[in-house]
Amino acid sequence: MQTSITVILFLSLLLAGCPSPQQMQREEKPASAPVKKLVTPEIIIRVGSLNLTKYSKRIETNDIATFVQKLKRDSVDILTVQGITRYPGLTTRVDIVDELAARAETHKAFGETITVSGRQNGNAAFSVYQIRSSGNTHYDGLHSTNFESALQAIVDCGVRDVVVVSTELPEKASLEDQSTVVNRLGTFNNFYINHPIIITGNLPQSDALRRMVSFDEAKLARSDDVPRIWFSTNGSLKLLGTKIEPTVFGPMIVAEFGVFRQSQP
Repeated sequence: MQTSITVILFLSLLLAGCPSPQQMQREEKPASAPVKKLVTPEIIIRVGSLNLTKYSKRIETNDIATFVQKLKRDSVDILTVQGITRYPGLTTRVDIVDELAARAETHKAFGETITVSGRQNGNAAFSVYQIRSSGNTHYDGLHSTNFESALQAIVDCGVRDVVVVSTELPEKASLEDQSTVVNRLGTFNNFYINHPIIITGNLPQSDALRRMVSFDEAKLARSDDVPRIWFSTNGSLKLLGTKIEPTVFGPMIVAEFGVFRQSQP
């Protein structure tokens, strides 16, 4: 009897000194990994781009009216256009810059590349948001006589300013000319430091050149008839989607971006 009591006491002490199966499971369970906080963009903007270089027809008021309806259906906030031809002072010709801005009720900026015999060429930007200022930078050293340039429009998108660039390279630009253009575009990262930058136009197809100046691309099936869109990689922009839309003037690329007040890691 004494032996049985001794055994029972021994087993009781042994069990009392061991944790329960549930306690052991809790101790062995690894700590949960920290959940990454999802940051929502403060604002979403849609940026469209259109190249008129190969559009050979005379632009009429009805064409612009039809195009503006397309912009509104697609909710395009900012539009860039390359290869514009204007005839200042010639009342028989429709001025696409003035007419489009009036019908779409947008702010506008125009950057001249060259004017010859009353015919003015250049690039433009239109925005439903206020354009704070604009500048026009010509490319030096190109093997071209068209004086290609890059229009820069600083757009007040509410949460922060966004720099939108509308530019055109020489047709069939050599690799040397492409490098010259890309290096110039790369300087905008330093000039507009910490600003989101969106560059549009017939940009080089070389990923190596683009990465060299720290831009990402809103990629789609590449075509010489559709502008390309590059954008900052500093965390101020997030690409949400890209598409091609047919218009009366030809294909237009539209990219949707989330804009962050503070750049994201």
